[in-house]
Amino acid sequence: MKLLNRFKSILLGIRQSLRRFPITIGISTILAISLIYFHENRLIISALVREDLMRFNMVLGMALLLSLCLDLLKENFYKNDKFKTLISYLLGAGILVFYYLFLLKDFQFVSITRYVGIIIFLILVYFFVPVIGNNDKNYEYRVIEIFGNFFETVIYSLVLLLGIFAIFFTIDNLFDVDIDSKYYYYVFLILFFMFAVSFFLSKQPKDGEFFDEKQYSQSMRILLTYIVIPLITIYTIILYAYFAKILITWEWPKGLVSHLVIWYTALSIGVIFLITPLIETDKISRYFKGLFPKLVLPILLMMFLSIGQRIFQYGITENRYYILVLGIWITLIMIYFSVKKQLKNIIIPISLSILVLNSVIGPFSSYSISKYSQNRRLNAILNRNLMISGDTIIRNKNVSKDDKREINNIIHYFINNHSLDDVKVLSDNFKTADMEDVFGFEYEPNIYGISENNIYFYYGTDLSAESIDIQGYEHFVQLYSWDEKDMVIENLKIDRSLGSRIVTLVRNEEKVMIIDIDNIALEIVDGLDPSFDEGKSQRTPKEMSYEVEENTVRLKIIFTNISGNKDDSNIQIDNIEYILLIDDLNN
Repeated sequence: MKLLNRFKSILLGIRQSLRRFPITIGISTILAISLIYFHENRLIISALVREDLMRFNMVLGMALLLSLCLDLLKENFYKNDKFKTLISYLLGAGILVFYYLFLLKDFQFVSITRYVGIIIFLILVYFFVPVIGNNDKNYEYRVIEIFGNFFETVIYSLVLLLGIFAIFFTIDNLFDVDIDSKYYYYVFLILFFMFAVSFFLSKQPKDGEFFDEKQYSQSMRILLTYIVIPLITIYTIILYAYFAKILITWEWPKGLVSHLVIWYTALSIGVIFLITPLIETDKISRYFKGLFPKLVLPILLMMFLSIGQRIFQYGITENRYYILVLGIWITLIMIYFSVKKQLKNIIIPISLSILVLNSVIGPFSSYSISKYSQNRRLNAILNRNLMISGDTIIRNKNVSKDDKREINNIIHYFINNHSLDDVKVLSDNFKTADMEDVFGFEYEPNIYGISENNIYFYYGTDLSAESIDIQGYEHFVQLYSWDEKDMVIENLKIDRSLGSRIVTLVRNEEKVMIIDIDNIALEIVDGLDPSFDEGKSQRTPKEMSYEVEENTVRLKIIFTNISGNKDDSNIQIDNIEYILLIDDLNN
């Protein structure tokens, strides 16, 4: 009876969430359907349509969070004003359309990091928009409850998912039904975007709900005060010991220090946020809140020295920008913790959301600042070597090895993160193949962890330039190096049990052909013209093809993607995607 009542309670909560957040749950349902459609048709649609669908699904994911924030904003400020509600939703829809058309044109570094940044911004907004202007003095309890609801949703969804998977697996093995693995993925999508989202929203604190009578969880209090705080304290002592070593030896901090400090101090802010309700009653929490923000300031100074050294040597890049601005934000929050007795912790998500949004959008974003910094750095190197006059580069082959490397790495940075069009001193039609003509030396970037002669390569098949000749073949199969799933085609089985790079064709339990995909890919890459621009190259299907006939089976392999690293003597294949055209002459 208790189980039945619990089940009814879950269904009632989901029904209430449908009434409260119909747009959010509707978008989540559409996203699940769209992802299923994409997976079903990804191999038969064109590359252009496939990219459009991927972008559409990404914007739907953003729309899910944006609609939730707008619903909570409406509840807090204009619940009964239909005109303001309509305007806010139309404005939100307009922002999404603009984002799809102009800010998510591709899947390169800027587009992806901007997308991640906006998703983080919307998640932070979700945490504070319902309580802006309210007098809820126990904001921390609200956040704790939301996290508790999230973990409850994960547990319920995981149990349900594993139960359905177990049913599929049992039916598959007992009745030899051969359930395709894609249905496991579809069940996951339906459960996540339809059940889990609805269940989580059913737990969302109600409009106007306060947490004055909420009791602090004893298990969380023990976890934070007797486990997490001592661990942070030990970590702080270790960093102070390293700080003392620097003062004694006078060696600059290592680059890793920035990352070690930034994430540890960010976690510490979260801990202080969570223990705020305990400060009046718990000594450990009170001492930690009183002492730690002051003790961590010298460690933050050490971090700024470390990242400052890297910026002085190599300029600002997006990664250094994020470390720097996050470090400044953490320092300001620690100062706030140090001087303020009564904390208003809502300032944490509000200030962090502004910081995140500014980092990915606008004139002071990480992209704008990094491009400006690297352009300045390139100009300084060119001026130092008398290689620039006005806006014209003067060719000079007698540049020092270090300056050649720095110029190459700056060019490489723009290729990987932005575009060569963003390099102010370069002409519009400049390509890396022109490096020797323009600068006086070849394009040979020396990226950290890769030798100077090691170059990343990507060869893709340009299917829009030339059609694939399938004449004389019966079957078309697309395979990936990361997928080791076997396939059966009439009398032939494609067996990849030896690994994704070894394909064995089996007929009536007899191996008729064994193909080493890696060796064939190496042969293809080795035979291609090594000249390519910007680390990648589009090739014709003919150039990327390999044919073989053995034991009455004809096979044609067309590589759609081969990528890896190569130097003067070695080629290392990292990723392969390919098409198999098969003709069984026995049929």
